Amino acid sequence: MTTPTDRLVDETVGRVAGPAFALASFVRRARVFHPHGRTLTARLHVRGDDRFAGTVLGAAGVHDGAVRFSRGAGVPEPLPDVLGLALRLDLADGPQDLLLVSSAPAPIARHAILPARDYGATHYSSIVPFRLGGTTVVLGARPEHDREPEPLERLAALERAAADGRVRFTLLAAHTTGPWSAVGEIELGTALPDERGERRRHTPFHDAGGIEPVGVVNALRRRAYADSQAARPS
Repeated sequence: MTTPTDRLVDETVGRVAGPAFALASFVRRARVFHPHGRTLTARLHVRGDDRFAGTVLGAAGVHDGAVRFSRGAGVPEPLPDVLGLALRLDLADGPQDLLLVSSAPAPIARHAILPARDYGATHYSSIVPFRLGGTTVVLGARPEHDREPEPLERLAALERAAADGRVRFTLLAAHTTGPWSAVGEIELGTALPDERGERRRHTPFHDAGGIEPVGVVNALRRRAYADSQAARPS
């Protein structure tokens, strides 16, 4: 549900942000942020949660998709950068995207973007809220390892670990200041060819699974994502 405030932001600041991001994307000839990454096949095992009835997280099940890991500013590895985890679910009604960045699990810190080095040792958060049915939450992801984790500070190392089944993620949900709860497990697979993975256009407004962006920040993002992607070379 779009509020009057959301519409006002979209029609005012959004009209400025959209062309600005489009120009930056055109000049860079890539995404403005997270310009380069690696996409791995993935499978989400949903536990099922009555709070999210009517959405992809409401009923237990398994959904195929992919995860793109990336570096926000494109700083060379292994220097700290804003790490990205973009989960795409390929559902019968269309795509559902969950865009997460390196953050921290604490109630206040989960709304902050924090640079990190290790893809397999950082906590990820959506930073801003999403509505699932009648519930509004922040989403997150926590890395899990079957044994003592190895450093995964480079995309190539992460790709090898994922292919061997040595790293996976727990998908989390939390109210603004409440504790995290596990809602599913993200199983990683092999890497997609670069040209296929980088062709995907991720946006929080791909919400076929019923996970809907809400709030002022998300209202501001709508035109920025749309205009930036339209200006980016195929």
